[in-house]
Amino acid sequence: MIHKWYTYFLSAWVVLAGAIVICTCQHTAGEEMEAWAFSDDDEASWGLLDKDGQLLMPAGSFSQPPSAVVNDMFSVADEKGRFHLYHTDNPSRPVSPRSFARIGHFFDEVTLAQEELQGPILLIDRQGNDIVSTAQYPQYDIVQINNFSEGRALFATSQGKYGYLDIQGNVIIPPIYDIAYDYHENIALVGINNNQGETGFQIIDTNGRPKGSVRLSGCLLDIRFSDNKLLFKEQRSGQLGFLDKEGNVLSYLPEFIFRASRSSDQMVIVHTTDGAGSTDYTGKPLIPTLYEDMQVVGNDRIAACREGQWELLDAKGNPVTPHKYDSIGHYLHDQCAVVRQGKNYWLMDRKGNLVGTPHTHIMEAPTARHHRPQIFTIKKQRNTEPDSTTTARNSHKSAKPDTGPSTQIRIEQKDWRKVARQHPFYTEAVKVTSGKLEEVDAKNRRMILNYVEHLRTSYTTKDIDFLEQLFSEHALIVVGTVVHTAPQEEKNYLSPSQVVYNVKSKREYLDRLRDVFNANQNIDVTFSDFYIMRHPTRPGIYGVSLRQRYRSNIYSDDGYLFLLWDFRDKTCPQIHVRTWQPRMQADHTILPENEQFNISNFNLE
Repeated sequence: MIHKWYTYFLSAWVVLAGAIVICTCQHTAGEEMEAWAFSDDDEASWGLLDKDGQLLMPAGSFSQPPSAVVNDMFSVADEKGRFHLYHTDNPSRPVSPRSFARIGHFFDEVTLAQEELQGPILLIDRQGNDIVSTAQYPQYDIVQINNFSEGRALFATSQGKYGYLDIQGNVIIPPIYDIAYDYHENIALVGINNNQGETGFQIIDTNGRPKGSVRLSGCLLDIRFSDNKLLFKEQRSGQLGFLDKEGNVLSYLPEFIFRASRSSDQMVIVHTTDGAGSTDYTGKPLIPTLYEDMQVVGNDRIAACREGQWELLDAKGNPVTPHKYDSIGHYLHDQCAVVRQGKNYWLMDRKGNLVGTPHTHIMEAPTARHHRPQIFTIKKQRNTEPDSTTTARNSHKSAKPDTGPSTQIRIEQKDWRKVARQHPFYTEAVKVTSGKLEEVDAKNRRMILNYVEHLRTSYTTKDIDFLEQLFSEHALIVVGTVVHTAPQEEKNYLSPSQVVYNVKSKREYLDRLRDVFNANQNIDVTFSDFYIMRHPTRPGIYGVSLRQRYRSNIYSDDGYLFLLWDFRDKTCPQIHVRTWQPRMQADHTILPENEQFNISNFNLE
């Protein structure tokens, strides 16, 4: 059986020329968002709910999901996938006839937009008019901009330098930094590399003036302040603590705490070997570590998970609701939060009362709450001329503009007779070139080698179009996570760790991957233990097993990848199943071979 596992917290780090940065996905409250999109029909019946749970627009008002409402503004795609801008004063009529490939949230009086994904990034006002364009800054060659946070928009140049724009489109801080992050609490963390490749971090105000510097070495740093504190972790000892806005050590948490969130509403979610609980920023206990997971979801409100179900607590740990929900979101303006129970989504007030009626779906929109940056990138046009190389045609017709235009993807025809012995595909390449396989089987395996090699490089080049075409529309995406199970008290022993699985659709997987590509400057994927298995009775169906090591700016993992390939259409091979399992289990043993997914685990009838 495949189990679903939901978790809210991820902590990862990267070494950047001697400096190390933590990226924590702990959420903090945002007050810009004013309404959620909701649906009473999975496909074509969308409306808007305000922060009190009242109908702003009834279900059926839109055939496509509207964006979240931020400062009275929202956008909706038309049947061609072009976005139009709306105001809540007249939510049934666009503010102008102009349409865009992308429109950002209005965190300020302006936002970012693009008329075409290959075109410049624009600053537009609330009527959809241009304020400024990246084309007006040829000296910088801006290739990416984060939407505004506290009146500043972080941008990156093609040379890998970072700076900031103000809401008039002025380059208020020139691109002089080798690494930089969004503003929060009127300060930002930035870094500059020296001649030895070491990164020194500074804390700057909204005008670029230094407020302090990080003098710690050998530490992991969070990327943003919260409650005037910056989380850090000593790499050698693993001990966690907080810095103040000048970069000085404010406190250390007790050594038995191995993971911690940002401080939010003066509370820190901590993880120990006993479980999750909360403390203040010095480590003084507030809620005992009795839970599987926990998150601050609002002022004096915490969501806590026990036995896979979530409940609402107050700041002292007193239960507000039973633990019966599959998920609990963050409170909007301290009014309502989105909760899910089974197949139904509800709004819940601070007292734990469900508001209104259930809905098929309510979209939480993390980018509208500044839980995740909204990133605009100029996508370079690919060469679409056909040639003698193998091509994969675009089999996905989507109204979502983020998928980009329909193109033919060039796949290099590698000469596998010349592959080096140390190449991860060497063993399989020898089989293909040995002349001992049936001609059709050899051709299919050679095609697999070419496509999997391109699959590996697609993560480095962030080639989302190739991945869009490679996965079939109903592909099964399974991601495994090692979890510790709770002690069985009646027998007084620890039950074994287990791997639980999160199942995603193609769209969910690729949307998440697109965010990962946008959030990471560098991604490196390496393969080993590569093995191809032909299905014994279904020609053209192959299972590919391999070990994958993944490393990016903010995350790394090591695990086993299985791909179920369909090569019956030679011009359009597709993946029907993708599974990933962590190599190392919670008890520090390697996942046994008989527990790794292979072609026999899937019913092909």
